[in-house]
This record gives sequence, structure tokens and C-alpha cells, in this order.
Amino acid sequence: MPKRSLIYPIFLPMQGCRHRCIYCDQSKISGGSSFDLELELANVAKFVANHKGETKEVAFYGSSFTALPDDFIQSMLKKFNRVIDPDTSYRISTHPAYVTNDILDRCKQRNIACIELGVQDFYDDVLLASQRGYTGKQALEAALAIREHGFTLGVQLMPGLPGSNAFSIKHNKSILRMLKPDYLRLYPLVVIRGTPICAVYERGEYIALELEEAVDICADYVELAESEGIVVIKLGLPSNLSSEEVLAGPYHPSFGEIVKTELLIRDILRRAQRNEEINLDKKSSLLLMGHRGKYRAILLKRLENCSINVEATSRIL
Repeated sequence: MPKRSLIYPIFLPMQGCRHRCIYCDQSKISGGSSFDLELELANVAKFVANHKGETKEVAFYGSSFTALPDDFIQSMLKKFNRVIDPDTSYRISTHPAYVTNDILDRCKQRNIACIELGVQDFYDDVLLASQRGYTGKQALEAALAIREHGFTLGVQLMPGLPGSNAFSIKHNKSILRMLKPDYLRLYPLVVIRGTPICAVYERGEYIALELEEAVDICADYVELAESEGIVVIKLGLPSNLSSEEVLAGPYHPSFGEIVKTELLIRDILRRAQRNEEINLDKKSSLLLMGHRGKYRAILLKRLENCSINVEATSRIL
């Protein structure tokens, strides 16, 4: 498992993207629509100065980084290289169609240490319906190439894409068990106003996941990841996405916290079935009591004949 590092994020909204995915609007998701190189250089310089001697990454998100013009990448990173130190490397996210041996060799030469691959799904029918422009086999080959070239590998999956079902989810899980990426991000599909999928949704040809469905699916993925030594580094879209931009789907600014609460409930239920004494620390108690006690009520319903007193160190009897 790679050592976690401090990250300074830089958003390049939809730059390098050769076509627009039916669900995507990176400007609305990231909260910004432009990239100010001089401002980011100054901010990175401060970030590096404040964390001397610590492992750090400058991370480029929101784009198909390896599809950007190579002279632009070279020029940009040359400027960032002037303000980083030897403890700083780069992290990029990119599209599986733009991963080749030559591209990966250049990434290695440019101090890129981690590549997050926006796979979204490994199942062909889902990828075709989502207009991703590659097959599951190509996505897997890209991920394996990243691993073989010695990069830290991240995989991004998007539950709830058109065509997704129990079978495609099972397929994705089998790939994760085999591939064992270092990192996993889970972004359930949210129908954002102005994206192409809006028209599909409004015609009744796409049904978005409900919040609880998405929570269950993501909790299942997290349990699998934990069993395989995969670090889950993000659950749900950023909280700065305006709710007014959401037409449908499982958007919640505290989505990750809700998934963690579901995982806690599952753990409590398993321990209760084994007749174990269960004491909750303050953090776990706060999770259960959040959202006006909604998830405490869910736990009580699932426990049936048991009772719970949620305190700093609660006991389920």
C-alpha cells in the first residue's frame, strides 16, 4: 500500500477531453471554469514551503491529462518544477483511451508518480451506453500498463451509469479483486443540468439511482476494497456542487459520511448477531446521531428486538 501524501489539487475542467461524456460538466463539479497558471504556481510554491520535508503531490484533476497537447504539458510542468522540491511529485487523472507505452514513458520522465484512471465501469454494455469510447478490455489493459510502468494506480468508478445492473457490478468487483488498484474513487452518477444525459432522463430512458441505492452499492464496494487492501479515497461528488444544478440522482453534500454510517450499521449488526458486547466511540456515535437521527432509526429497525443508547461510549444490549 503506497504511503499517503499531502495533496494540492489543481482543476483543469474538461481540458484534453476529445469528446463530452453524457454525464459530465467538470466546471460545475469543481466549482471553477478556468485555470490560472500564475495563481496556481504561487499557491503551489506556498504549499511546498509550508510542508518542507513531507511527501507531497501536486494533483491535476478534471481533465484527460494525457490527451492534452504534449508541448502544453511540457511547458506547464517545467514551470511547476521551478517551485516544487524533491519531496513533491505529480498526480494526474486521465481517460483510458489515452494511455500508451510512449505516453507512460513520458509521464515517468516528468515526475508523475500516480495516475488515476477514469474507468467509470469495466462492463462493455455500460461503457457503450455511456459513450465512453473504449471497451472494458481496453480499460483493463490501460490500468495494467500503468501498474507495469511502476506508477501508483488509482481507479475511478461511477455506479449508476446507463445500462448498469447487478451483473455489471459483479463484473466490476471481479476486476477490482484481480487488479487491486492502490486507490479507488466512487462517484455515483448525478444528472447535472445541461449535460447530455438530462435529455435521456427527461425522455424516461434513464432511471437515476436513489440515494439509498447508491449508498448500498458504494458500501459494498468499500467492503470489497478493504478486504483487498485497496484504499478508498473519495465517495461522491464534491460538496461544492450546487444542489440547484442537480436534476436527479444520489447527490448529497455528505455522501461519504452517509456511506460510512451504513458501514458502521452493517458492522454493528454483524457483531450483534455474534452476541458481542458493542461499545461505540464518540466518532461512531456522532455518525449514528447525524442527519437528525435518521441512521440511528435505521439501525434500530434492523436490530429489531435490541435497544441502543447512543452516548460517547454506547452499548447495544
